[in-house]
Amino acid sequence: MLRTLLGTNLWIEQKSRQAFNLDTILLADFVKIPAKSKRVADFGTGAGPIMLYLSQKTKAQIIGVEVQEDRVLQARNNIELNHLENQLSCVQADIRSLEFKDLDVVVSNPPFFRITENGNLNETEDDRIARHEVMLTLSELIKSAAKALKFGGHFFMIHRPDRFAEIVDEMNQNQFEIKRIRFVHPYLNAHPNHVLIEAIKNGQPGMKVDPPLILYYEKHVLTNELVDIYGGKSYVTNRTQPKGKTEVS
Repeated sequence: MLRTLLGTNLWIEQKSRQAFNLDTILLADFVKIPAKSKRVADFGTGAGPIMLYLSQKTKAQIIGVEVQEDRVLQARNNIELNHLENQLSCVQADIRSLEFKDLDVVVSNPPFFRITENGNLNETEDDRIARHEVMLTLSELIKSAAKALKFGGHFFMIHRPDRFAEIVDEMNQNQFEIKRIRFVHPYLNAHPNHVLIEAIKNGQPGMKVDPPLILYYEKHVLTNELVDIYGGKSYVTNRTQPKGKTEVS
């Protein structure tokens, strides 16, 4: 399935069961790439939507890391589709065994669920790896990000609020200072169902709590801010044409 990347003039092709979701869009919008960044990595890139989004925010080299071969192939195809081979790349690798050093930024939309938590019994192995901590736990993710980042490097992630205390503990153990968080609420009076986090390796103490992000006024009625996010308010877009493609289906 070929479609435009929401909020940009880029294109993305992916299988319907592997389509990126709101988590990806919210994280990509939240990320602020420091101006002098040269190397950025997306841990668990899937078909590469976050890499594509970030290419609209920075001229830094962006490397996607993905363990599943079919998703790596999709990510590479999407890079070529948008003529971004000079900026983006994707490697097939286990994040836990990466040899990356001195990255400026790491971004990740990781599996949210522990393997002990109930999942969809109809999930494929591909889905389970993407959604559950089958091949990468929260602790392993944060340790891997710390290992890969330079002193003062930035780490951005999205996760579940009910694991926030665990995230804080793991960040502290790995020399991260959480600098900015934002809770995401489906409705004004509802509990948050996501938390966006920015941390700095060996950063100075001091955390900013952004105003809550409310997604809907009521069912199917988007807030103005979510409309702006979907519209790509944080991106600078340049129209590109996909190779050999003239229609979107």
